[in-house]
Amino acid sequence: MRMNLLLVTFASLLLSVSSCTKDPIITDPTPGKEKPTEPTKPIDPSKPEPGKPGDFSNMPKEQADYYKTVDFKKTGMALKEDLTKLTTDTHKRFLSYGDIWEASKATDVVSVGSNEVYLLYGHEGVTSGKTAYTRNKNNHGGNEGQWNREHTYAKSLGTPNLQETGPGSDAHHLRPADVKWNSERGNLPFIAGSGVSKAIAKGWYPGDEWKGDVARMMMYMYVRYGDRCIPKYDASGNKGIGSGVVIGTANKIDPKMVELLLEWNEQDPVSEFEKRRNEYHGNRSNKYAQGNRNPFIDNPYLATQIWGGTKPAENTWKK
Repeated sequence: MRMNLLLVTFASLLLSVSSCTKDPIITDPTPGKEKPTEPTKPIDPSKPEPGKPGDFSNMPKEQADYYKTVDFKKTGMALKEDLTKLTTDTHKRFLSYGDIWEASKATDVVSVGSNEVYLLYGHEGVTSGKTAYTRNKNNHGGNEGQWNREHTYAKSLGTPNLQETGPGSDAHHLRPADVKWNSERGNLPFIAGSGVSKAIAKGWYPGDEWKGDVARMMMYMYVRYGDRCIPKYDASGNKGIGSGVVIGTANKIDPKMVELLLEWNEQDPVSEFEKRRNEYHGNRSNKYAQGNRNPFIDNPYLATQIWGGTKPAENTWKK
């Protein structure tokens, strides 16, 4: 009798354990229930990203025609490569160094029909002397009180020296400047500062008035000529002579770019003067026009789309 009772009890335990191991609540997820979402991975600051493709729906027609071969869905160095090809392919007229005198008289006048040209690094309101803001367009040469042709990207800082042909005679970075003030800048690399143009330590601050112009010219030279015109200054480059044209922190996307240029591009918007100059060179029917344009004057945001930066530059093609 006791044996029978033990057998019944043992059978009951087996049945109980068996039914527990098949309990759907424990081993199977509830049908239709979504799996929990994985947490978003934090942004890795060691892998910076360029700016997102911009809204370019308000691009002027003549500019849209010029940029039709560029894929603006690209970002970073891929977009830079597209712009390099474009600015190279459309550079149809190669000006001589002598041509720059006449080109400057056409492009750098204060207004259409004016006899005065703006002097790069000039101090607004100053009418005479080395820091004058403007000067008669015909008063050029190599003497004190005249203006000459400033290589904004200093010739000797190119890799190799830019000379007076090719990049050395590219009108997009050659600007009228007072002879003496230009000499004081010499081949000093650009450096951070504030106020008017001046030498700071072993660098040159172009001035609040001109820093955006300088940034966009240096970006153009780098895009157009590549490693011949690297922005990032290296004191030991060119066998110790120095190469590169801007002192500052290297960009994390492109170590040859400098964050300071991106800051200047954002802080000092494109002027009507820059636009007028760019339009002249983009129109090949003009006598001294190169045929190519500076993309960063047409839209400063292109610099953000390539190199990122702390703060995005203005998107002039946005609706």
